[in-house]
Amino acid sequence: MNAPIFISYSSKDQDIAETICKALESRGQNCWISCRNVRAGENFQEAIVRALRTAKVMLLVFTSNANNSDEIKKELVLAGRHHVTVVPVRVEDVVPNDAFSYEFATRQWIDLFKNWEQEIELLSSRLEHVLQDARPDGAPADLPITAPRRLPRKSPRQPLLWGAIALVAVIIMGGAVFLMRPSSKPMVAAAPPVVAPAPQAAAPTVALAPTPSAPQQTAAQAPAPVLRPPVPAPATASAPAPAPAVPAPTPAPPPPPAPAPAPQVADAPAASSAQPNPEDVAWQTADTANTPDLFSGYLKSFPYGAHLQEAQLRLVNLIRTGAPPIKTFDGTWQTEWTCPNLGGYPGYSYSFNGQVKDGVYRGTKGAKGEPSSMTLDGKIEADGTAGFTGEVIVGSSLVGLGAARGSPSDFHALGHFDHGSGNGKRIEGRPCTLTFLKQ
Repeated sequence: MNAPIFISYSSKDQDIAETICKALESRGQNCWISCRNVRAGENFQEAIVRALRTAKVMLLVFTSNANNSDEIKKELVLAGRHHVTVVPVRVEDVVPNDAFSYEFATRQWIDLFKNWEQEIELLSSRLEHVLQDARPDGAPADLPITAPRRLPRKSPRQPLLWGAIALVAVIIMGGAVFLMRPSSKPMVAAAPPVVAPAPQAAAPTVALAPTPSAPQQTAAQAPAPVLRPPVPAPATASAPAPAPAVPAPTPAPPPPPAPAPAPQVADAPAASSAQPNPEDVAWQTADTANTPDLFSGYLKSFPYGAHLQEAQLRLVNLIRTGAPPIKTFDGTWQTEWTCPNLGGYPGYSYSFNGQVKDGVYRGTKGAKGEPSSMTLDGKIEADGTAGFTGEVIVGSSLVGLGAARGSPSDFHALGHFDHGSGNGKRIEGRPCTLTFLKQ
């Protein structure tokens, strides 16, 4: 599979190259990288030549390893031969040597080690502009080519035709004006024809009663007189009636005697001081007994407790030193170690196989002790609880949180297995995760 972006890198910088590839593809870019796209049994050099021939951009991951790589120099020659645009990105603050100074003299590189999130966005945007400029004739190749429309040719007879049409229009308009002009004789409106009305039968004469000026009522129809009750005569002025006697106010009852003061009783101690903190009790119990079950119980009951990390570390040590051998989980386990982005540093992931025998896990990525390598050792209990210790050798300061290349980083992890899969999480430092799949 070919892609418009060819990623060139030193084999010693595979982890950072894969990180850049994943970051660009998550932003919609299509990349070709040899560690993933060269198929098993395929000729490595031929695959690189084919991928470079069809690419539009060569993304050069520049490090101290790339600065001394003869293979990258060959890829630069091929890129120039096939007119592939080279975009260099530095993941370390390294000055290019003479061979690369000539290549970088006219190119603007991007420093990913300064601010990962900002610079990777800038890189993705710049690659998009380069890919658009690299399209032939500024348009996609799959657009159909259509013939241009032909404009109608002007006929030499067109002026005569338009003149004839105008003449006919003038004649028609003149005739219409002549017909519509007013006449000299006065116009008399014609009387409508007189139609003799049909004979009609005489209507009977009805004598109308005269309308009375005012209603007249007979004695029988007159309304009965309205009887009104007699109006009492007004009373004569007399002496005012005496006011009723007001009873004397009742005297208020005397106030009750004040109650005797209650005897003083000493305050009882607060209930909270008498009851200890449940988390402190659980921790003291586990700390004293020093058994895996009690530490596991503390972690389940108080997943965000004050002694969380100490309980996890002590549980890992107890599992690794005291778990009896079991064969339930024996076999090959594909292991994935994933660390997320942290601040301005990008995340990364390692994939390798680990072996479990008698409940003891051992896995290694790369050559032990070399940059970008990792070792993982652990032990699994009968219920699937697992404890691990491991070491990662920093391959690049960009993904190593600023640590120098080759620096070791030790860690502990807790996990859990079932019959076909498992998972785990790093305890201290960067919150990396482990996933396991039985082969």
